[in-house]
Amino acid sequence: MKADVFVVGDQLVTPLGIGSATNFVQLLDGRTAIKPVADTQLSGHRIHAARIDEQAWLNKISRPQRFTRLEQLFILSLQAMIDEYRIPLDRSTLVLLSTTKGNVALLHRASTAFPPARVHLPVMADELQGYFGFENRFVTISNACISGALAISVARQLLRHHDGYQQAVVIGGDEISRFIVSGFDAFQALADEPCRPFDRDRKGLNLGEAIAGVYLSKTPARDAVRIMGVGSYNDANHISGPSRTGEGLYRSIAEAMREAGAPPLDFISAHGTATRYNDEMESIALQRCGLSAVPLHSLKGYYGHTLGASGLLETVLGIHSLKNNRLIPSKGFMHQGTSQALNIITADHGDTVKTGKQPDAPAQPLRTFLKTASGFGGCNIATVFQKA
Repeated sequence: MKADVFVVGDQLVTPLGIGSATNFVQLLDGRTAIKPVADTQLSGHRIHAARIDEQAWLNKISRPQRFTRLEQLFILSLQAMIDEYRIPLDRSTLVLLSTTKGNVALLHRASTAFPPARVHLPVMADELQGYFGFENRFVTISNACISGALAISVARQLLRHHDGYQQAVVIGGDEISRFIVSGFDAFQALADEPCRPFDRDRKGLNLGEAIAGVYLSKTPARDAVRIMGVGSYNDANHISGPSRTGEGLYRSIAEAMREAGAPPLDFISAHGTATRYNDEMESIALQRCGLSAVPLHSLKGYYGHTLGASGLLETVLGIHSLKNNRLIPSKGFMHQGTSQALNIITADHGDTVKTGKQPDAPAQPLRTFLKTASGFGGCNIATVFQKA
């Protein structure tokens, strides 16, 4: 029998603050990190994005000049997790690092103190491993925008099938760079205002920065959350465009729900980028799975799209929703904007939950949620989490 795997800890470093609980409170207060950004190092025009302020953390890193900005953020988050959960650095602990572009920002600098090889993801991972002295080499996961969610799935599989591993740290992050901005600009995917996932008047996505981590164990702890089921399918539709039928995400959700035993879902944490094709595809996949009526949110209106961190960031906040029995509203949503109507969470006022189809419904204890993610190249993943 395969061992159960539990999320027993988590950590966030975002523009809204350091710590998962801090971020959760900020979202319940309706605060967004997305702001106008005019930085010629990123783009020749103003964009809307969510960026982390270095002044909040630079003094927390030992010898910061040895590490890139992104590496410093990873160090800050990993150190906080190690300290809080007393994570052993020996062979029993596996570490997975999730990122889409890593140190790609180094390519745009005329002069840098870092060797060219530092842009390679395994090289960056080795630097971080060396800083902390973990005995196991870090495993790097980079699969477009499902990277963070996929890293959780890979860690779960390794824990279940390898007796030597007892716990795993999964940490993901990306920073905004000129390379990333220019790429999304080329797709004409960036909104000139705060993004509005699933809304009729959405104009596209915003980019964001975050470092997010979870601590997994075969042994449940107090307030642990069990990973009940995972499904991941690639629809191979297009290098950047999702399947018009939602086939890959539909199959991912169906498999995750099958493995989990098809439990009732209290809410769905959607990918919800606020782009026309992604939101439409998700609505179709959820309708095909019979889940259109389940309360749903996207967190992109608070943080923007944080790329390799997004699946982890949104998982952590979904877990805190379960623990606090509070639904997070989907910021920016006003009017149904997809062909298949979804039950978007639009407000949360203490003891009541307001959703698109159930205004002022009494709050109920939350037990189970579904996290979805999709990415370039047709990759999709769905994961069911439940209170242990």
